[in-house]
Amino acid sequence: MQPETSAPWFVMNTASAKVAKKGALLPTLAETYKAILRDVGDFSDVDKLVKDALAAKAEHIVIEGGDGTVQGILTEFLRQEKARNLPLFTLVPGGNTNQVARNIGLSTATPQALAKALSSRREIKSAPLLRIKDKAQRKYYGFLFSSGALPQVTDYTKDKLHDRGIGGSLAVIGGILKGATGTSSITNPTKVKLNIDADGLQKLRGPHLGTIVTTLPGLMLGLDPFWGEGERPLRVTYVAGEYQKLVRHVASLWLGNKSKDRSQDGMYSWTADRLSYRYKGPCVLDGEVLDLTKGFKIRPTQPIRFAR
Repeated sequence: MQPETSAPWFVMNTASAKVAKKGALLPTLAETYKAILRDVGDFSDVDKLVKDALAAKAEHIVIEGGDGTVQGILTEFLRQEKARNLPLFTLVPGGNTNQVARNIGLSTATPQALAKALSSRREIKSAPLLRIKDKAQRKYYGFLFSSGALPQVTDYTKDKLHDRGIGGSLAVIGGILKGATGTSSITNPTKVKLNIDADGLQKLRGPHLGTIVTTLPGLMLGLDPFWGEGERPLRVTYVAGEYQKLVRHVASLWLGNKSKDRSQDGMYSWTADRLSYRYKGPCVLDGEVLDLTKGFKIRPTQPIRFAR
């Protein structure tokens, strides 16, 4: 595959945690690649930025920032254009956790890694995003959605661990372990009515500790809390409000035990085609809080191409 002939677009977020602390990679290389350099800033004009890139028929968009930056920019592209018509994307890690970049983008923010992604030696990965649509017809796109306790863990991670200088995946793991004790005030069960279109229709009702939904092939530091079978695009894990042995099951999953039946302890996992929620409580998409109506649905988009 030959590299694109038009100038790439370099889009950075100078407010992202790693970029703000150590500086951005993209400005130092923009002249080398004759790239169009833009800062997404506070996202107040992200719609214009995306409109300009689409009008210019940009073939390759390089995004430097954290998971929230990637989610915000890709959401705007998908609001303005169909997935099959979108340019190629490259994700440069610039935030605290960088789960999305680690899976389908660059593992490190280095000139060498970017050079490969912009060359004929690049690897192309295709991945769908989650599309979340609520009753107000608002649409959000991203890779990792959670409801219930995990958004509470996200708040704890940001407010407590990051403020103490603990960053990256270690901070998220620390938050999960804090919440998994079962005695923490940061994890309170919330009521949900959830229909999961999996191997048949799964109907879940009552208090739940939380759900996790992703299209990513893996998560952080080897902890991948999904064990459902099948080739459907969404991976879903549900933990009931009356759960048991959560720490033990987290440790088992961390060790790669995906064949164990955990239903007797209130933990379930499927691969699915779509989900329908009746729920009003904390929701997070790629680390960013969502304000959704009580009813909303999740399904996958068509695959988008990423170069690395």
